[in-house]
Amino acid sequence: MVGIGGAGMEALARLLVDLGYRVSGSDAAPGPGVTDLRQSGVPVRVGHDASQVEGADLLVHSAAVDEENCERRAAARLGIEQWSRARALGAVSGACCTVAVAGTHGKTTTASLIVGALRCAGHEPRVAIGGWMGGRPQPTARSGDLLVVEADEYRRAFHELEPWISVVTNIEMEHVDCFDGRDELVEAFGVFVSRCRRGGGVAVNGDDELCRAAALQSRADVSLTYGFGPSCQVRAEALVPTGTGSAFAVHLDGERRQVDLGVPGRHNVSNALAAIAATRLMGLAWEPVSSALRRFTGVDRRYQSRGEVEGVAIVDDYAHHPTEVSATVATAAATGRRVTAVFQPHTYSRTRHFREAFAESLLNAHRVCVTSVYAARESPDLGDEGDVIVDDLRRLGHHRAHFVAEVDLALSRSLAECAAGDLLLVMGAGDIGDHLGDLLKGSGLR
Repeated sequence: MVGIGGAGMEALARLLVDLGYRVSGSDAAPGPGVTDLRQSGVPVRVGHDASQVEGADLLVHSAAVDEENCERRAAARLGIEQWSRARALGAVSGACCTVAVAGTHGKTTTASLIVGALRCAGHEPRVAIGGWMGGRPQPTARSGDLLVVEADEYRRAFHELEPWISVVTNIEMEHVDCFDGRDELVEAFGVFVSRCRRGGGVAVNGDDELCRAAALQSRADVSLTYGFGPSCQVRAEALVPTGTGSAFAVHLDGERRQVDLGVPGRHNVSNALAAIAATRLMGLAWEPVSSALRRFTGVDRRYQSRGEVEGVAIVDDYAHHPTEVSATVATAAATGRRVTAVFQPHTYSRTRHFREAFAESLLNAHRVCVTSVYAARESPDLGDEGDVIVDDLRRLGHHRAHFVAEVDLALSRSLAECAAGDLLLVMGAGDIGDHLGDLLKGSGLR
């Protein structure tokens, strides 16, 4: 597996090991995923080497690894078949009863909530979920035909899946290097829901216009809409923040049931509604679902509390799209603390496309520090650097916004500028979470 340390690849590697395959892999850089796979007995090389593929029956590569990679070239010379991660996961899904969670935002949390509900109901599903919980990968069952996966729209990877239950949390432009506009994006999600098997079901966000449009292509036997609007079949109302979570009522099957959710934010209530709708399609009883929602403490780097340093609360979040950043800043501001936000943009093309929207999403933070872009699969000529977001913030009248290219320096300076009672909010889908962990090791964290 080439690029094995990435969130989606790492999760697939664990799934393949538990299915009985002998797995090895490589990645360009070390990281928590590489370390944990090695500790689990999977041989992983840091750095790419053509000799790594010798003896392999199949090479699986991430979307970030192109055909010029030396291991892929060696596999081609040796006649070793090559599959994308999407194709490999699709092959596994075809042999299972697969619950596939798609959407621009909330896939990891929603899929994790569904897994929690299944376990509370006595099931042990296999999983392919990139997000960790409690500092560990999410465990996958070694047997059984029930599989819960995140369904990724990037390069239409989710078209390889054969779901039993399909969930669409929301649809919004994100991968600007893959989709030309909303119509193309809706068409892609429409194909995804149309792939649901006979006897299966589809759950979509009824508050989202694009979700409703995509759902028109569904051929599923049963479909449910969820959300806050009066026409949604699974509907939330009377939402009350509880500090560490939310309380709300849900209308389901003509009854009104009370829900206590263990994580905060209106966006997480929407994720919970998606999980409720999906488990309803699966025929789960209410009690285990309710219990799972109450016990849920969140996925790592999804508004994750990292403790306090001299009275400053530290929160780490994966947000890398303007909608996610806005929701995360709003959740932080609702604590009543003064918020300092440190944001690492993810990919140059996304930064160029969303620069103004990013600036608007950060306006409600008291102080903002933007770092250099985490390039991921891109080169700098594909877009803008993070300083353009600061330029737009200042143009909008935010006078406490700064660009600090180096992530370590941005974090240390921002923490030093906070006073007791403040909240330091760290956001980004790149390596900023790892840098935060390094900073907190020697900072008197409690």
